[in-house]
Amino acid sequence: MFRQALLRVTNKLAILGTAAVWLCLLAGLLGQFAWPFDLFAHFRVQYAALFVLLACLLMLLRRFGIAVAAAVGFGVSVVPLLPYVASESVSTAVATTREETFRLLSFNVWFRNPDMAQVAEYIEKSQADAVVLLELTPPQVEMLAPLLPTYPHYHIDPSRMGAAVFTKWPVISAESVPLSQGGAVAARLMLDWQGTPVSVLGVHLNWPLGPRNSAFRNQELNSLAAFSKAQRGPLLVAGDFNLTPWSEYFSDALEQSGLHDAALGFGLSRSWPSQFAPVGIRIDHCLLSRHWRAVSTKLGPALGSDHLPLVADVSLRR
Repeated sequence: MFRQALLRVTNKLAILGTAAVWLCLLAGLLGQFAWPFDLFAHFRVQYAALFVLLACLLMLLRRFGIAVAAAVGFGVSVVPLLPYVASESVSTAVATTREETFRLLSFNVWFRNPDMAQVAEYIEKSQADAVVLLELTPPQVEMLAPLLPTYPHYHIDPSRMGAAVFTKWPVISAESVPLSQGGAVAARLMLDWQGTPVSVLGVHLNWPLGPRNSAFRNQELNSLAAFSKAQRGPLLVAGDFNLTPWSEYFSDALEQSGLHDAALGFGLSRSWPSQFAPVGIRIDHCLLSRHWRAVSTKLGPALGSDHLPLVADVSLRR
């Protein structure tokens, strides 16, 4: 009796679970029609994993028709993930020496992070050529700057989003780039990397909760795409975008800007939240102009922030 009751409950939960995950997936596909739907687009990895588990459970329960529905859901979920899990062999063969590789470190330090000494130690050991830091408060800047002797050149935008770019290389120019009226402002450094002018743009786009903030974020993406498309030399754009590659807004921005994602081929690791991996998503990105190839992309350790550092090694195309 108990076993039959347990089977009935398990059957119902498996069927309801499959329907629920399908609804979440479909909502994400409609993200450009309403801002709440776009929030569902960011969990493609979790949907794929849940569909696999549900399909296996439904097969054991001999609910083959529903199992097929779960398998189809897995297929739909996994399609945009495939470019990120492709072989790394081609990319890793691009640069053979450290001198040919430009290393960019991007990290949302979190405005409440009290341990700037730990952050500075990690940056100093990173061997990065440029560092993008976000959510820096004035007190954090005062604590951090003296602890980064390797990076004497920097530009910090004083707006509330706190974008900053540090570098060890000589600076050609520096500026703040407004991305929306009353919204995010990017920090841009043009530096001289071994005789090549390289632009590094640090961005922190709005958190897309609510119609106003979501509209800000989308406007900032459009401005970022237009700015990037207008650049003629090597450009690196890095920071906290507050959206994942699975959002239509992200793919549209890449198409409009001509940039490509440095993470392609290097896995599905999550950058936020750092405290709870099962719901983790990648909202921190490094985007490259056509001049660059990605050599590797990886995440760093937890450093007192709700984000993990992102490290991208890139090389100029020959």
